[in-house]
Amino acid sequence: MRKRTIILFFCFLFSLASLTGRVGYLALGDAVKVSDSFHSYSVILDKKEPNIYTADGKLLTNNEKAYCVVLRANEKTFSELSELFPQNELMDIVRELEKGFPLVKTVEKSSYGTDYLKPIAVTRSDSTCSQLINRSSSGLLMYLPESVGTLKMNFSQDALGRVLPGDDGRLIESDYHSHEGLKLTVDSRVQSILYDEMKAVKKGCAVIIDVESGAVLACVTKPDDSYVNKVFSQFAVGSVFKTVVAACAIENGIDPSFDCNGHIRVGDTIFSCYEDKAHGKQHLKEALGNSCNCYFVNLGLQLGADRLLSTAKRLGFDSTTTLFDEWKVTNAVLPDESALYSKGELSLLSFGQGKLTATPLQFCYLMTAIANHGYAHPIRLIEAEVDSEGKASPVAESDGKQVITADTADLLLSYLRYVVSDGNAGSADFHDNAAGKTATAQTGQFQNGDELLNCWFTGVYPYDDPQYAIVIMVEEGEGGAKECCPIFRTVVEKLEQL
Repeated sequence: MRKRTIILFFCFLFSLASLTGRVGYLALGDAVKVSDSFHSYSVILDKKEPNIYTADGKLLTNNEKAYCVVLRANEKTFSELSELFPQNELMDIVRELEKGFPLVKTVEKSSYGTDYLKPIAVTRSDSTCSQLINRSSSGLLMYLPESVGTLKMNFSQDALGRVLPGDDGRLIESDYHSHEGLKLTVDSRVQSILYDEMKAVKKGCAVIIDVESGAVLACVTKPDDSYVNKVFSQFAVGSVFKTVVAACAIENGIDPSFDCNGHIRVGDTIFSCYEDKAHGKQHLKEALGNSCNCYFVNLGLQLGADRLLSTAKRLGFDSTTTLFDEWKVTNAVLPDESALYSKGELSLLSFGQGKLTATPLQFCYLMTAIANHGYAHPIRLIEAEVDSEGKASPVAESDGKQVITADTADLLLSYLRYVVSDGNAGSADFHDNAAGKTATAQTGQFQNGDELLNCWFTGVYPYDDPQYAIVIMVEEGEGGAKECCPIFRTVVEKLEQL
C-alpha cells in the first residue's frame, strides 16, 4: 500500500511539472510572436436566440444571465487558471491555448472571475414553456433564425495569423441587445398556474385556450425534458370523442332511449361499459353523464358512418392547425370511410376507440366551439411580431366559422354541465360552474401485463359564461375522473384569483 502511494505521488509530481513546463513554454516562449503587420481574429462569446415574449411581455428566451471568460495564451491567464477551473480540466485547457488562439469557457456564477480573468455576461434561456419553444422538441425556434445578434471578442493577429500576446481584446456587439422576436398569446400567469398544477404528473400534457379568441394561454408537456410537444401530438382519446357523437346526434335530431345492461353485442363482438356496469334506461344526456359505452355504440350505429364523419370533419378532425409559418399540426386521424362499413369499427369509433387518434389541442378547439355557441375561432399562438426596437406589430387574425349550430352547442354544453354536476366528473366542479367530459382510453400498449391508459378531462369554465377551454391528459393513469378532474378544479380555482 505504501509503495502504491509513493508511485501515485511521483506521478502527480510529474504531471504537475509537465503542466508547469507547458505553461512556461506558452507564456515565456516564442509560440506566439509579435509582428508589425497584423489583422484581426474574433471569437464568438454568444449567439442570442430570437426573443420570444409572453402576451404580458415576459421573456421566455434570453431571460437568464450566464458568464464566460476569454482565456489568452499569456502569463496572467496561466497564473489564474487554477482559481476558476478544477485540476482535471487544466491540461486540456492548456493544450487548447497552445494552438495560439483565445479560448472561451463558461464559469459558474459562484466563480465569477479573478484579477485578470473577468466574467462577461451572456444570455441563456429558461422557461416553463420549454417544449413549446426549444429546437430539440421541434418547437417554435425551429421556424426562426438561429440568432438575432452576436457578442464576440476581437483580437489583433500578426502576419502569421497568431494572436498578439499583449492584446486583451475588444468586445464587439452585433445586434446583441436587439428586441427582435415574437410575442406569443401565452399569458405568463396562466402558464405558471398550469405548470404548477401539472408538477405531480409524470407523463402527460395540458393546454388552456381563450374561448372568445382561440388564443393559446398556456401549454405544458410532462416530463419537462420531453422531446415531444405532447399538446400537438396524437393519442388514443376514448370517451371524450362521445362529445362529437353527441353533437352529431343533436344536429340530426336523434336521441334514442336505450336500456343498458352493461354490454351490447354487435355481430360477433360484445362491447361493455366500464366494469360491465348496467346503467339502465337513459337518453343522450344521461349517457354522457354516465359515459355509457353501450348507449354510444347503439347511437353510432343509428347515426351511421357518413353523418358521424361529416360532423367530425366540420369540427376539424380532418384538418391541420397552423401554429406559425410552416409549423403545422395534424389534428387527428379518423378511420377511413371504407373501414367504417364494418359495424365493429363504427361501434369502436362511437365511443372513441379503434383507429381514432387526436391531439389535446384539437379537443381544446372542440371545447371552444361548444362554449362559443358553435362558432370556432382558429387556434392562435402568435400575438405580434416585435422589431429590434421592441415595437410590437399585431399579427392579423383569421376569421372563424360556425361549425355546429348555436342550438346544438348550447344544448350540448348543458349536457356537459350535467356530466360534472350529476355524472362521473364531479371532482372537476368548482362553484357549481364547470362543464366537461372524462375519458379513460385504451392504448393497446401493455406494461407488466397491464394495458396503459390515457386519461382525459376536456372542459370549460365558467359554464354560465365560458372563458377558458381546458384539456388535461395524463398518460399511464388510472382514470380521467381520478387523474385529471382534480387538476382541472385546482387550475380553475386559481384562474378565478387572477
